[in-house]
Amino acid sequence: MTKFNDTPVLPRPVEVLPEYAHAAARKTLSEKITEAFALSRGAASAIANAVVDPASVRKGIGEPSEPNAERIAVPGGVLLGIRTTVWARKVVPDARNPRTLPARRHPFAVDPGTGKEDSKFRPVPEPRTPSGFSPATAELVVDIDSRHHLIWASEQAKSFVLANNDWRESIRNQGVMEAVWLVATTYRHADESEPVTALTSAEGSSRITADHDILGLRSADVPYEEADAKFRAHIRRLNEAWQSGEVTPEDQAMMRCERVPALIVVGFVPHDAGKTGFPTALKSLVALRHVDPPTPWGEGPENESLADEVLDELERRKLITPTQAAYYAGSVTKQEALAAHLSDDPARRAADIVRLLTNPEPHIREAIRIAVTSQSTRKNVNQGLLNSLATALILRAVAEDPGRVDQARRYLRKGFGKAVHAGDWAPTGRATDVLAAAALDEVRAAMIAGRSDEPGPSTLELAVRSALPLVIDGRLSGDRGTANNLQPDRRTPAEVLEAMRQTPQGVHQLAQALRDHAAGKPIRVVDESGAVALNEDGSDRIVNDTYLRGEFPPPGKSKSQRPGDTPADRFHNATVALAKAMDGVGAAFDALGKVVGDDGRPMVEVKGVDARDCKAWRELLDRMDEEFVVWSRTFRRVHGVDTAPPTPAAADLDDGGDEDDGSDAEQDVLDEVE
Repeated sequence: MTKFNDTPVLPRPVEVLPEYAHAAARKTLSEKITEAFALSRGAASAIANAVVDPASVRKGIGEPSEPNAERIAVPGGVLLGIRTTVWARKVVPDARNPRTLPARRHPFAVDPGTGKEDSKFRPVPEPRTPSGFSPATAELVVDIDSRHHLIWASEQAKSFVLANNDWRESIRNQGVMEAVWLVATTYRHADESEPVTALTSAEGSSRITADHDILGLRSADVPYEEADAKFRAHIRRLNEAWQSGEVTPEDQAMMRCERVPALIVVGFVPHDAGKTGFPTALKSLVALRHVDPPTPWGEGPENESLADEVLDELERRKLITPTQAAYYAGSVTKQEALAAHLSDDPARRAADIVRLLTNPEPHIREAIRIAVTSQSTRKNVNQGLLNSLATALILRAVAEDPGRVDQARRYLRKGFGKAVHAGDWAPTGRATDVLAAAALDEVRAAMIAGRSDEPGPSTLELAVRSALPLVIDGRLSGDRGTANNLQPDRRTPAEVLEAMRQTPQGVHQLAQALRDHAAGKPIRVVDESGAVALNEDGSDRIVNDTYLRGEFPPPGKSKSQRPGDTPADRFHNATVALAKAMDGVGAAFDALGKVVGDDGRPMVEVKGVDARDCKAWRELLDRMDEEFVVWSRTFRRVHGVDTAPPTPAAADLDDGGDEDDGSDAEQDVLDEVE
């Protein structure tokens, strides 16, 4: 049986094409657009040259002092647009098609020109308002290296679009039926070539790309070619073939694709108290269109676009410098980063990005909120979204297979927990060994103070830095089974990292992850002292997700058994066995208390338990309790900074509560034992 989506589309009947308007008519329209909407001559000419019927558009505008235009409300103001029909050969698709954002190779990951074809040039930058123009002016400028740069970017976008969002079959038979949104865009060249201006799609790039492919047109050539006579001859040939009955299927497809319905954005009126510029307003319009699309951008492109807008907003408010914005966006090479006194280490860059997006300062939070809501009024700026935006920017420093990067994207966005968002920490840029030493001091100080909650800011910075190498190297994953999987550990990467930064061994392991990843080595296991652990055959033990989850369990859970037979391994396994036995005792104790009789009362309250058994259990627990106190004190002496009573500074680290934590009883036992 033929499926509905396999049924051929009934071709739309073709019509005779109108002639391409004469230069005088186009010039008259250009002048009126300039007068009515305060656009530059280049932008107005690009619009007039693309319009199929300049006279109709000119009449529709009306008086320049009060021009007629469609008003489109967006966050921050109202966009003004003209609905008309344009020649497909006079418009270009956006070489920055947002669908391609996650697949781009950024200079921080690969130096332009040193890798494969997909990193031949830098990605085409974000369009901006031309210098010297009002931020509300409805035209854009894009800085590119050269014409070849635009050709390369356009072809990269075309390859991606035709592979992932191919409209050619539909458009070949029906043409473009829904209006594309266009804006006059000037392309400025770093090689000192003359700038060129063309109507560029803000929405509908995939459809224009498919349309141009059917026409046999290379999109990037449109801004540079003005062969009016050739275009007129082409239209005349198609019309004559149609009228003579000798038109081919290819000619009919061309006749359907030569004209495209369009909404040309020609103005922007911001709110009286608003500070929104035209580029942001245009992004808002496009984002609102893609809230519920037939073919959605997907989470990756959405977050990439939102992350770019957040950086733009932070830069616009002067909360970050243009150099920092380019650095966080991955738009500079490692050498350029060093020259700007920024780190070329992807892990340190990641910590900078995470802190920027989790910064609790109200002015930072406000800028992020404005940036997000300018593109989507339905998104909540919560921990999950901030993690996703940070992940999008962090992974621009990674040049791996797209499938692997996509997997890392799913895991890494779960790598920054509540402590990272709420903690009082800041990226310091310290060398790994220096940061690890400070983190160890914090953990040891917490042990001496008897705290088990927050070691300190250095451990947080270390955990944030280590998330990238552990996840990108496949040593820490996020999807631990499904609802029907018996895997007991369903913790997120953030929860595993949280457990690691609470212990000396965990701090050593986080630091080792940074060292090995930076050296291009597999991440190796370390023991409690920080020494690299060996297998029985003498080879280095390599970290994996199962090991990390077993070695650094959640509070109250026992570690995994070790396979070796050294004294350290036997001691570790005996500790694990005791922890499991204690878990069993606790579970059995709770289970006994939950047994109820026929009257609904707990049986243990009705019948009690043999006094001889209770006495023996209490004696065992008392003996164990004394030993636990001694063992705990020994652990603190071995792993802490000293064994003296806490200094006033250390005492300040406590929460100051009045609740009895058992420390007095512990000291009594120690005094008795000693």
